[in-house]
Amino acid sequence: MTHPETTGRVISGHPVFPVEITRNKAGHTLVDFGRHFFGWIEVEAPMPGPFKFVWGELLDADGSVQTASFFTKEQGRIRCALSNGEFKGGGWERIPYQENETSVFNANPVGHFGTIMPFRWLEVVESPFEITKSNVRQVPIHYPYDMDEERFDCDSPDLVRVHDFCKHSILATTFMGMFVDGDRERLPYEADAFITQMGTHAITSDRTLIRASIEHLSGHATWPTEWKQFFISMIYDDWMHSGDLGFVRKFYTMLKNCKSWRHLRRGDGLLVTRGESVRPSPDGAMPRDIVDWAMCYRDGFEMRDVNTVVNALHIRNLRELSAMASAIGRNDDAAIFAAELERTLAAFNETLWDAGRGRYRDGEGTDHATVQGNAMALACGAVPPERVRSVAAYVAAKGLSCSTYMAQFVLDALFAADRDCDALALMTSRDHRSWLGMMELGATITMEFWDLTLEEKGRIPDMNHSWSTAPLNAISRHVFGVAPAKPGFEEISVRPHPGDLARLSGVVPTPRGKLRLAMGRRGGVWRVSLDTPAPTVFALCGEKRSLPAGTHEFEIRA
Repeated sequence: MTHPETTGRVISGHPVFPVEITRNKAGHTLVDFGRHFFGWIEVEAPMPGPFKFVWGELLDADGSVQTASFFTKEQGRIRCALSNGEFKGGGWERIPYQENETSVFNANPVGHFGTIMPFRWLEVVESPFEITKSNVRQVPIHYPYDMDEERFDCDSPDLVRVHDFCKHSILATTFMGMFVDGDRERLPYEADAFITQMGTHAITSDRTLIRASIEHLSGHATWPTEWKQFFISMIYDDWMHSGDLGFVRKFYTMLKNCKSWRHLRRGDGLLVTRGESVRPSPDGAMPRDIVDWAMCYRDGFEMRDVNTVVNALHIRNLRELSAMASAIGRNDDAAIFAAELERTLAAFNETLWDAGRGRYRDGEGTDHATVQGNAMALACGAVPPERVRSVAAYVAAKGLSCSTYMAQFVLDALFAADRDCDALALMTSRDHRSWLGMMELGATITMEFWDLTLEEKGRIPDMNHSWSTAPLNAISRHVFGVAPAKPGFEEISVRPHPGDLARLSGVVPTPRGKLRLAMGRRGGVWRVSLDTPAPTVFALCGEKRSLPAGTHEFEIRA
């Protein structure tokens, strides 16, 4: 398999020195760098002599770095390296990454940095001198984001922990200079990239890796039906945040003729994608529907020729295409997309709706329903107002009976239905499928799956997937409720969804500057402080205010 070279500007970050050094049961020195990064280890050696190090992502119960028990030769999961060598002495030396039976998978070099891997722990089996907090360091490789652009705090310590967990995950997974599919493949995928793009918008106004990822994916489409649909959303999202129509113009023909699947529309406007059956597409790919990944996370979804998830995304794509076509003066196309949207919405709500149970079926020809179909219908704006309540109740009851990827759209669905408390409860859950649960397993970067025991068709998940960072963008887009009301944040919409929080504050970056928001609830009244860089429409508790750029303080009855 070939891998993309580093595209965006990636650097070796500030060295990280240990947060703790202890002894494990074997009597070996155990070094904890505190968090996982992709990179390497350096040691300041005062003298020559032999060393033997084991470094990696997780520990066994006895405090040893996990090695072969968590690997297959072809598909590594929990990464480690066994490094043997001789110190030269007299300065800082990079510990070599040595291939062995537990570390051969995906050991490809990253640009001029050479071979790197994710790790947090170092076990010193042998060294000619004592390893201390001052003579060993982790050298991380990542994009140079300004991590102080964004801030978040609230009265829920668990929500703050989840936010910080996801924020670090966005930074730590930038090691390839674009948005990649974790350590397992180190390749860009559209769904991963779209969720990572929204997380990136949450923490920075820097578009470099967004642009690099879009450019790469424009010529390297991946196989799932829905992933092509996310490419349209990536272009739309970039335009709305930046105000820059460059990518809309550059890729417009591709979006219209290839990524939209419009050639698969039948007379009523619904896409006929034939489930997991392979069929050709205009760009020569052979895609098939995926719905969710891994398959055991699909909630029993029944694949049909007319798929509810695919068609919900098609509805969103038509809305996005109509707006983009209008923005670049393709008014005839904009009208066509709008008409197709109206036709598809009508067919979607007639063909796929189960009136008896108040929810959407998985597809045409089945009565089976899942969280995937219903969450995506709500998240994509395919549900009429009179049906929102019953669909949202079903999604809330199902919760995270889905993958870490689909969790994005479960949260979007609940916030869209104003079920703030349900969404926040999922974000701070301690159940097996939760972000706090990942941290309990030893993760400091969000994992590909909810656990470390699942194997999907020989693919063993990794511990560093940014597609699992939904809470980060949900806090920015929904809890704070900050979104561009006009492209480029020329006008800003602030519609907070605080749920049962009594206090929240923070900074949200925009291309026009930082937006600062602080809210506190006491005695049935919200006290709001807002500093906004552009005209803003603020909406909370049924009250709406149009505010000019500047600082504002006011009260709203809860």
